[in-house]
Amino acid sequence: MSEPDQLSATHEAALTWLNGEPDDDPVADLAALRHHEPAAGDSALTVAQREELLGLLRVRAKDICGRFRPRLLTASLPLSREIHRTAMALIDSLLAISDHYRGLAAELQRRWLWARRQELVDLSAQALELIGEACIVGNMAGAVVPFGLWQHAHVLWLAAGMREQLAGGAGADAGMAALCVQYRRVMTISVSQPESLTARELQWLFDYLDTAACDADLSTEPLQPETTSYWIDLAQDNPPIPIVRHKPQGGRDIIYFSPQGICRRISQQVAWLEERVLEAEVVGLERDGELLDPETSGLPEGLTPVEVLSLLRRLRDRWATPPQRAQPRRKHQYSVQVCAGLKAIWDIGRGTGTEVAEWMVFNESPGGYAILCVGGVDSALSAGMLLALRRESTLGWSVCVVRWIRSDNPDQVELGLQVISQGFSAVQVGFRGSDVRKMTPALMLPPLAAVRQHQALVAPAGTYVSRRFALVNDGEHLYVAQGRVLGLDMQTASIELFRYEIDPYPI
Repeated sequence: MSEPDQLSATHEAALTWLNGEPDDDPVADLAALRHHEPAAGDSALTVAQREELLGLLRVRAKDICGRFRPRLLTASLPLSREIHRTAMALIDSLLAISDHYRGLAAELQRRWLWARRQELVDLSAQALELIGEACIVGNMAGAVVPFGLWQHAHVLWLAAGMREQLAGGAGADAGMAALCVQYRRVMTISVSQPESLTARELQWLFDYLDTAACDADLSTEPLQPETTSYWIDLAQDNPPIPIVRHKPQGGRDIIYFSPQGICRRISQQVAWLEERVLEAEVVGLERDGELLDPETSGLPEGLTPVEVLSLLRRLRDRWATPPQRAQPRRKHQYSVQVCAGLKAIWDIGRGTGTEVAEWMVFNESPGGYAILCVGGVDSALSAGMLLALRRESTLGWSVCVVRWIRSDNPDQVELGLQVISQGFSAVQVGFRGSDVRKMTPALMLPPLAAVRQHQALVAPAGTYVSRRFALVNDGEHLYVAQGRVLGLDMQTASIELFRYEIDPYPI
């Protein structure tokens, strides 16, 4: 068979598979996608043939993503070898198809730069959509951003002439608007500290930004206030960088980004949700039904109202104040004992727990640690969960919150920890108005110098539903009291930490 016939056969085989029914197993479908994906790079194909093939590949790749992501929602880090391998293969395929789009866009630029500009815009938008899918799959898998992804995204955006569009201040048509949303969505996810979010939160955020990302600001000129803005060097393979951390050098390839427009949207939605949650508590509305109906709320499904409120508040806070390291990190290397999970730590505090593993500290600061697994991970890990560590059995426990988690392979997990207490007591709490009819395990934390002047409690997320609660400490001496919450200091997908005092006027 001649080479043209061979190319034609490859092209026809890809089209036949793409026009057929997807395999019930997304992993098997992914293997076939990877087999047929190179056909889109055949230079012997016409532009129309390549566009048709890429369109079908993009649709099938998105379908596979939609069927595979639920597996990441139910998996815990570190991922099993099978799921990790599939996630990395899916990311590679998404980026490979996107790269074919980039190659086609470059060819259009060489031939018909202005005559077919709308086509360039549409191709770039479709390619950036795949880059966004790769980003969210990688973040849900706990992996770092692949090398070259940001350079790829910047090139696609530039190929469509969007920098000139920004500089000219002209209005955008539907194609340009779609391209801008996809570009802004990838940037917004990047500045949301995705390693500090759970897979469920990341999935919800990705869906939320499908419309909300259009409110983010992008400009060729510095944005105000600078303290909430980021800059991007389009010539480099880098994500947005906070101006408060490092100011940009002058240059033609610099643009500026800010999620403050989304913050304004979030503030309105938080106020609406708070009112609706209060109403639901009074009249007994179904919180997951009519309360978060996407048509009335404008919010995607996937999280409960309490979880949505917690996530939106955290996103608004971190977008309003981009991260800036205030304390120096010091490199170390020593082993520690680790107990993961509030219930496991509670059991340790009562003298009934034994779930302790060995990890390695590789750097620390006055407010936290970065640790690495040593002999494999036996417990499920997630961002926002509680963890206790100590250097040896004769020392007390430091209670920490997992601020970020990374896992580039199933045999290695890195955690960033924020210390919230030195020592704890295992107690039980029960809040007025709670749906739970039994006492809930919690940790009582002493004051922490320069951080917290009052005692605090850390309990599972959703425990704090009213100002007053019953506190039971059945340690060496039984102690029962009524407490009053002074303020919620921290809320994650797993826990909430609140300051309290013993109520001087118990009811």
